[in-house]
Amino acid sequence: MLNKRQGGFTLVEMMVAMVIGAIIILGAGQLLLTTVTTFQRVEAISREQEALVFAVQSLTRDIRKGKAGQYEINDSLVDATTCALRHNSQPLIEGLYKGGHACDSLSLFEKDAGGIAGLYRITLQFAGERQAPFVWHVMQRDHVITRRTPLPATEGSP
Repeated sequence: MLNKRQGGFTLVEMMVAMVIGAIIILGAGQLLLTTVTTFQRVEAISREQEALVFAVQSLTRDIRKGKAGQYEINDSLVDATTCALRHNSQPLIEGLYKGGHACDSLSLFEKDAGGIAGLYRITLQFAGERQAPFVWHVMQRDHVITRRTPLPATEGSP
């Protein structure tokens, strides 16, 4: 009889190769899933930042002109759990944090902040996890001193 040995892989070698291949494919899938999730989060944050920049520019411009009364916070048209900032009854931004209160009870401005006439403290907070409020101050232009009074002359000065 001929004792001819056949070439190829044994069953154990095939099983080890399949396990290694499965681990590599699962790792690649997890990497893809993490990348997609990160991209979605970055995109959502980017949209919020764009909305915030737009709102800050609009609010700042109008407050400086003395038109702060044109803004209000109402219920969102998109989501019942958030509020919308409106300018002349038109939606400006959606997705503001409601915090268990009625939207029309939320305060957007603190007028005469720190006891300074014409200084507004504005607070915007988006809904979502770990969202800190965004706070800034704006001075109404007609309250800013535009004329300097000369200092009284002291002895020895010309």
